[in-house]
Amino acid sequence: MGPPLQEGETVRSFEAVYIYQSDADLDSGGEVGVQTASLKGSYKRGLANGHSLGLGLSIGRSDYSFSNPTDFGGVAPWDAIQRYGVNLQFSYQLDRRQSLFIMPGIEFAGESGADFGDGLSYGAIAGYAKNFSRTLTLGIGGAAYAGLEDTSVFPIILINWQFAQDWRLSNPFRPGPSGRAGLEFVYTGLQAWELSAGAGYRSNRFALDDSGLASEGFGENEGAVLFIRGTHAFSQQSKLDLYLATLVGAELSLDDADGDKITSVDYDPSMILAVSYTYSF
Repeated sequence: MGPPLQEGETVRSFEAVYIYQSDADLDSGGEVGVQTASLKGSYKRGLANGHSLGLGLSIGRSDYSFSNPTDFGGVAPWDAIQRYGVNLQFSYQLDRRQSLFIMPGIEFAGESGADFGDGLSYGAIAGYAKNFSRTLTLGIGGAAYAGLEDTSVFPIILINWQFAQDWRLSNPFRPGPSGRAGLEFVYTGLQAWELSAGAGYRSNRFALDDSGLASEGFGENEGAVLFIRGTHAFSQQSKLDLYLATLVGAELSLDDADGDKITSVDYDPSMILAVSYTYSF
């Protein structure tokens, strides 16, 4: 969504994120809580005519804590989930205002004892973006992903609209608990600080090991995130994000090895505290 890079210009970025999700009551009894830490590095290089090519690498771990989960037989259906991912980013500049983009990627998500092939998912995001004015950029596209005995296809709408002085409406591109699928209102009128409030949807699916209720099956944790964010810029390159959020409409699902649902359970809204640090150079 930013301006195109000049030929030969490079941007490198490093992100570190920690997310604490407090214990929440499961509808049929018991509790669940999650702590997640992740690292991401990216490299982007400007090509001729405003085109650009990039590479991203990520690694993360989510530690789940269950207390007497009745729907799962009173035992934890999974514990620690690991994630490793790689993606490419290509932007094709049609003219000074319009561009096409595609971001293919592949990721492993699963318990440490899960079969590597079962935990792989792959797909791409592709779309079109246009800069209508100095204050408005819009884009549209779609995403398709397969793997983990599941296939998902969904539309994507991109927006970056400065609708008033010091105010904009945009997608939540800052690293944090919401993911990029959402919208936020951002206030930029404070020196060195940016404040926002918004919402996003997240779905985390992963492969399980050969023990427990769903031997070599799959787990999923999904819900909507409502958040407020404060971002402090130490410099143009160095930024710290602080989040206070809640996860609502949340659900845990357990599927067998064929991807057929064994059981699912809703859980109460939980408090989320998150911090992330980004350094670009």
